[in-house]
Amino acid sequence: MTNKGPSVKELTQMINSVLGQSVLTEQQMNHILQGAKKAHQQGGMGAVLDYLMKVTQADVSKQELKQFADSIRSNPKVGMDILQGRRSPGTVGRKRRK
Repeated sequence: MTNKGPSVKELTQMINSVLGQSVLTEQQMNHILQGAKKAHQQGGMGAVLDYLMKVTQADVSKQELKQFADSIRSNPKVGMDILQGRRSPGTVGRKRRK
């Protein structure tokens, strides 16, 4: 059984929708995905995180990004909720107060 996620086109559209403007083309997304795949083959998940931080110039620590990635890995629905605007990325991995 294969785990089918969104297409590159759908992923690009969701990201642009969440950001409220066109910041990414399908060609750019394909380039990023190919680079991430190559980084993973050469150095595992740590290399992917380094690559994504470099490409996106993200103002976030590697530890925060790793925690976010671990949260998405354990519950992929969270990632889709974020991309579709139903959840804020800042709330992932945080425990709710009672």
